[in-house]
This record gives sequence, C-alpha cells and structure tokens, in this order.
Amino acid sequence: MLRCLLLLILIGTQSLIPASRRTLFIAPLYIEYTSVSDETFAREAQELKRRLGNSPAVKVGFTAFLPGRFPDVEATLKEVDLIVGRAEANGLPVHIAVVTGFFHGHNELRENAIREDVRNAQWFADGTIAPPKELVSADRVPGSAWITPSRYAQHLRTEIEDSVRKVGAHLVKTMQRAPNTLVSVSGDGEVELSFERSSEGLQADYSPFAIAEFRDWVQSGRYDGDRTPASDENRDGHTFNKDFDQQFHTWELRYFNNSGPISYSEYVSLKEKLPRSGARFIEGGFDAPRSPQAGKQYWETWQRFRVRMVGNYVRDFAEWLSIGGRIPESRFFSHQIPADFLFGNRDHARLHTSASPLQTAFIEPLGSIGVTAYNTFNGRRHFKTASKDLFDAIARSGKDWGVLEYNPSVPSTTDEEYYLRELRTLNKYRPRIIVPFAWATPPEHTSVEVKGTAFESALRKFIQEVGRE
Repeated sequence: MLRCLLLLILIGTQSLIPASRRTLFIAPLYIEYTSVSDETFAREAQELKRRLGNSPAVKVGFTAFLPGRFPDVEATLKEVDLIVGRAEANGLPVHIAVVTGFFHGHNELRENAIREDVRNAQWFADGTIAPPKELVSADRVPGSAWITPSRYAQHLRTEIEDSVRKVGAHLVKTMQRAPNTLVSVSGDGEVELSFERSSEGLQADYSPFAIAEFRDWVQSGRYDGDRTPASDENRDGHTFNKDFDQQFHTWELRYFNNSGPISYSEYVSLKEKLPRSGARFIEGGFDAPRSPQAGKQYWETWQRFRVRMVGNYVRDFAEWLSIGGRIPESRFFSHQIPADFLFGNRDHARLHTSASPLQTAFIEPLGSIGVTAYNTFNGRRHFKTASKDLFDAIARSGKDWGVLEYNPSVPSTTDEEYYLRELRTLNKYRPRIIVPFAWATPPEHTSVEVKGTAFESALRKFIQEVGRE
C-alpha cells in the first residue's frame, strides 16, 4: 500500500505532457492570426506551407500573440481556443506568445489597479507615473503608466496571479489534448521597466512598493538588528550609512511610508508628486538614489536590484502560467529583450531604462530561455542584436532556448545570401524555436514583412538545408 502511494505521489509530481523531440520549430508570427476571417486564415496557412516548404527535421507553423484581456479571463480562454482550433483545422503546429498588456500594450486590470492605487504603477525618479503632460485628467489613467513588477504590490500581484493561473490551466489542458498542435508557449512578452521618459534620462521604478522592497533586500543580512541606517546594534562593525555613504536617519521611507492606497484622482491633484513636508514625508527617511551615479556603490546596488525585480517577475509569471512546471521546460519559454546585447551595444540606453539584461530570461527549471532579436539596417551595415555574442552567451548556459521574435534586417534587404548566413549562424547554436517577425503584416509593419521577401526565400532554402543535416 505504501509503495503504491509513493508511486502515485511520484507520478503526480511529474509533467502530464510529454516533452517534444528535439526538432527545430520555425513559426512566423502572424499578427492578424485571430482577427482575420477563417477563409483568409486558411489561405495564409496554405501560403505558409507553399512558400516555406517542409523537411523532416523542421516543423513549420505559425506563432500567435495571445493578449491578456484581464480581468476578462473567459475572453482570453476563448482566444486560446480560436488559435488552436484554427491551427488544427489547417494542419499547422502553433506557438502561443502570451503578451498580457501589463507592461507593453494595455488591459483593464492594469488600468483599474492604477486608478485604485497609484503605488501599483511604476514611478519615475521625479515621482511621476507617466509623462507630466499626460497627467491632466483625474478620470483617465494614461496608457503610458505601467504596472510595478514589485512583489510588495501584493493585492495587484494576487489579481494577476489568479488570472494568469486560469489561463495557464487552460493552456495545459489544451496542450494535453493537442500536443502536436500547441507545440509551445511563451510569456510574459518583454517584461521591462518603463522607457516612457527615457529621452529625459529618467528611470523607473521608484514606486513606494519597489522602494520598500529594495530597502528590505539591501538591509537583510548585514544590517539585521540595526535599528537605523546610522546605528550598529548588531555590533558587526558596519552601518548602512557608512558602507553606502548615505545620511539616512530611519529605515522608514522618505516618501509615502506606509501611506495606504493612493487613488489616481488624488495623485493627480497633488501639487508635489514627491512631497517635501506633511504626513507623507519623513525627513532623513530611506530612499533609493534618484540620479545616476555611475561607479558609486549605492547606485550600482540599486541597478542590481532593478534587474532582480524584473527577473523575479519573469520567473513568478512563468510559475503561474506553467502551473508550476506542468508545461515541460522544453516547451515553455521566457520572452525577454536582451538589452545588454541590443544592436551590438553592450551598454545601450535601453539596458539602463529597462533593467532587462539577458539574465532576466533565465527561468530554469520552469522553462527555457526566450529572447527577442532584431538587427537594424541603415542601408550600409547591420547593427546586430541577433549576434554570435548573444547566441554564445545563451548556448554556454547549456539550456534549451529560442528566438521568440526574430528579424535579421529592419528594414528588410534584398540580399538573400545575407539572410541565409544569419540563419546558418543562428542554427549553429541549436535553438529549439525561431519566430520570424512577421507574416501578413498590416501596413505599419511592412518594414518587417517576411512573405514575398528575400527573408522568405532564405527561410525556404534554410529549412531544406536543415533537413539534410
């Protein structure tokens, strides 16, 4: 009896979905996947097969974005069914890229959460949650206000987790039913800190939730027991102020310490977003550094925390969506911008605003590494994110990985051999999935069109080459 019980426990801890064999999946992202008619979709599916062909070592299908219509989870589940149903009806495998709208894009849960409590938003260093010119109406939360990834936004996180787990459970069930159709899943798409005021050199996230989390993280360990940043009650010879060259008088936050919810309408009415007096200001209170101080220990510690916060959100989301690993690691991917490799610049401005270096894409054992990689083209040369340096950094991890948005030339070039060289280089590092961006694009995306371009013809030749390996 005990042996049977142990066996049942062991089985219950394992994934209910068989891992796929190691074949390459090429799945162009079809932007209008769910918005076109069934007839148009069927026509594009046939065009995909005709134009790209197939080979024994390569699966060819589509990728579809799955926007989070939260809090309307049922609408999101119906969209999953539409995506998989269309793939099944047309004999295509599909990858679903979950893009919730909590960062890029929009959803109602995000807007409602910020309306109820602006601490749920990312804050810039000057205390704003969006460009000031957009903070004019107490009735309208601007679309440029993103949510905080802080774990201390507990009510918001509970709402997100509940919604995402429902979608994840439906994806698991669908993959169990149709494992050869729903091949893989990724998400959340491109989690980062806000770039909305990057032209002004302002970073996010200075939300009171994020500052409190930073304080507790940096205080933990060495400063446990020290009643203030200036004192050494634990008698280890260290004070926070001395180690970080600060002059704080208390661990309580300088701004909005334990303030409770701050409605958006109240926030808009505040003349000072960072008060200098009153109940929401503490003289000598703890704060994160609000202006760049490259090389200074406190600034660099704050930058490490920002990366950690983004990475934690990516990993937490993976836990929720995969239902704790019930989607196999080889079939679930993160979907991150490797900002420390952006366009061949290891110190790109986007790295500093986003806090999204490659390391935020590492989510093992929950899933595999997924990145976005575009190369820009100025008519003479390419500036590469999809570079040997990036691929090598990923490959050295020894983990499965994929390129969840990929275009070797933006705008496109007519040089088919260039595309072939880029694809061959990429394939040397053995990605599991490549998502060319994009298929049958609307007019605003013509610069990244695959169909009818040299990129398409190179893909066809590449697929045949891989089949002969």
